Amino acid sequence: MFDTLKDYSIVYSFDRTGYQRHARHFSAIDNARLASQRVLITGGTSGIGAALAERLASAGATVWVTGRGQEKFDESGLAKLGVQFIELDMTRFDEVLAQPLPQLDALVCNAGGMPDKLMLVEDRYDVIFASQVVGHYLLIRRCMEQKLLPEGAPVHLTASGGMYLQKLELGDLCWESRRYDKVKSYANAKRAQVILNQELPRLFPGYTFSASHPGWVGTPALREALPGFSSKMGDRLRTSEEGADTIYWCLAEGRQLPVGEFWFDREPRKVYPFFWTRELPQTRQSLLDLCDDAWQRHHPAGA
Repeated sequence: MFDTLKDYSIVYSFDRTGYQRHARHFSAIDNARLASQRVLITGGTSGIGAALAERLASAGATVWVTGRGQEKFDESGLAKLGVQFIELDMTRFDEVLAQPLPQLDALVCNAGGMPDKLMLVEDRYDVIFASQVVGHYLLIRRCMEQKLLPEGAPVHLTASGGMYLQKLELGDLCWESRRYDKVKSYANAKRAQVILNQELPRLFPGYTFSASHPGWVGTPALREALPGFSSKMGDRLRTSEEGADTIYWCLAEGRQLPVGEFWFDREPRKVYPFFWTRELPQTRQSLLDLCDDAWQRHHPAGA
């Protein structure tokens, strides 16, 4: 009962004490399940992605991480573990569809960010929505259609608890009628990811889709985007390793994982704790149409 009350408090669930409390109920992961697996992690040069890459490599997996530049990868030290780097900007959609990629056993869509300044992509979306929603959709669909992932392979989207208060909004992705709000844009993109996690199994049956939120993690990206929050929380923020734990667990579960669920600390969670954040069916379809439109524009027929 006391644990339930702490979870309802949010703060004592999403912070490091929440992870430590939940972890008391974790079962040991059979790391052998991930040995020899080939895993691609977008945005894997720092933070949660880098911690996940390190843990996978230590388990014997072959790991590739993507990033916009080689320098952060070199600084990460991941190369010493055998992790390989693929330069990839998720807002450059033609590049997402053309960059040579290896055969894979799992895909983790982890790239994220919360830039202070409004930046537009194709005059259709801000850079947050473009990279985290559209770019990842294109990558996932490419991996499916080009058979880069075998049937049944895990596909994981790293979302955020920030989406809990956000209803999906698609009417002004360029922020023309309102002042740009990076936190709201990020939450909107994460809400879109969670909806895609529910819808993609219908479009691509046979693959093991999952999404999770990592809690409040003290990554370099968070400290840069929200310095006040990071300073206030201090050492109560989770470590990157703790933030990566549920993703690692989902990959280890593989086909045993229920498809399309949203996970937090290895437990399935509701995606609509507040009724007013639930979108209309038409809005869900509009999201799919938006993503498909990007695919049709950047993936010529027969390519």
